[in-house]
Amino acid sequence: MPAFPRQLLFAAVLGAVVLAGCSAEPDAAPVDPAMVDTDTASMRYSCDDGWSVAVMGDTVVASAADGRTVELQRIADRSPPLFTGGALEFSVEDDGAVLGQDETGPLACRPE
Repeated sequence: MPAFPRQLLFAAVLGAVVLAGCSAEPDAAPVDPAMVDTDTASMRYSCDDGWSVAVMGDTVVASAADGRTVELQRIADRSPPLFTGGALEFSVEDDGAVLGQDETGPLACRPE
């Protein structure tokens, strides 16, 4: 194979790998509840099925009744605000908010 096409092929593969890594959404790992300081929350919501949500700037901490805690990040330039991470999605609506999860679907949330 001539040198130029081989270099072009290498550059194309490298570019595809870099783009795939940049566009992949990072998996949101559960957060250790002992490490979460929700005292600084600007807004709190109570949601169906025992979930609660604390909004802290561009981050949301969603806590389940069983103690699971997941950190969600705000999607930039989205209005109304949308936060995502792992299998959860939290959106602020005109009349409250919605916590969506892959397992059970949307849960209604009310400001505290």
